[in-house]
Amino acid sequence: MFQNLNPEAKDWISGLLILAAFWVPAILLRILWGSIVSPWIKRSNNPDSVYLIRPVRSLVIWALVLGGVNFALQQLEYVSNRDVLSIWLTRGLSIAWVVLAMVTANRMVSGLFKYQARKSASTEEEVRDRVSTSQKLATGVIVVLGFLFIMRIAGVDISPLLAGGAVGGIIIGLALQDSLSNVFAGLFLNMDRPIRVGELLRLDQDREGFVEEVGWRYTKVRLWNDSLLVIPNNKFGQSSFINFNRPVTSLTVPIDCSVSYDSDLDVVEKVAIEAAKAAQDRLADRDLHFEPFVRWRSFGDFAILFRVSLRVDHPTKQYRAVSECIKEIHWRFREAGLVIPIPERNVHIVQESDQKPS
Repeated sequence: MFQNLNPEAKDWISGLLILAAFWVPAILLRILWGSIVSPWIKRSNNPDSVYLIRPVRSLVIWALVLGGVNFALQQLEYVSNRDVLSIWLTRGLSIAWVVLAMVTANRMVSGLFKYQARKSASTEEEVRDRVSTSQKLATGVIVVLGFLFIMRIAGVDISPLLAGGAVGGIIIGLALQDSLSNVFAGLFLNMDRPIRVGELLRLDQDREGFVEEVGWRYTKVRLWNDSLLVIPNNKFGQSSFINFNRPVTSLTVPIDCSVSYDSDLDVVEKVAIEAAKAAQDRLADRDLHFEPFVRWRSFGDFAILFRVSLRVDHPTKQYRAVSECIKEIHWRFREAGLVIPIPERNVHIVQESDQKPS
């Protein structure tokens, strides 16, 4: 079929055949992905895994495309007989491979961040916030490394640039030690996500507030009095705190109380549970399936101490629950004739005689 063609035409035809041998599987793979694989992943139990598989698919397809171009050019005598053209085409293909590696790495890192965010975030806005915060730094590192490789492929000596960057990095690192510490602490906070915007925290010194923002340098917490507490990320990352919203938003609230030694403890327990149940039902927006209970604690100096526990469906209701329960217990104890004793002290004053003993 190709016997009557000249050698140059045969050369080009063989190159096109090699190109087709690589491009046809790439096209078939893309069609297979769009028609079969992608719908199957979306219907599976773990649809978020598409964020991890999609970069691999793109890498395989574009690797076939560039591989076909590479092998086809190697077979062309028209290119191999021209040194300058061969050098420039080789450099161009090398740069294309580097760009493919950069894009694939960026997509894989972004997919990993999205996959982790989907597992722990509750809203799409929170997913975007987490991914954008973490991806910016990762994209910057990938672009810088890829740019250095491209410059090296183009024949530019990057040794002075690397040496100057190392020295400059040391100087900048020493000058911005605290700022960089806050930035990296903020990065880890956004990756691990121990807190989310809107969650209620108890910090040191019994300070409580709601998370307003987890930024690059500072974490902002709005306290109960609406003042804003700004904490450097490195300090916040090293401190311990209580997150009232984790692992669930419902919370058990204890209220300490006491009763007279003359009281019937069975009656006290019944009345206290009824009071806690009334306060719990008044505040709950849904059925908590929780029965308040009483635990006796100790024999005090003037009363028997006990603790009644009830449950709220959101951490912000815990102090209202305490207030409502105290009012209910006080009113029901008065109705039942139960006494909450008041501490009393008997002071005996001994007067010394005016006359001293002989």
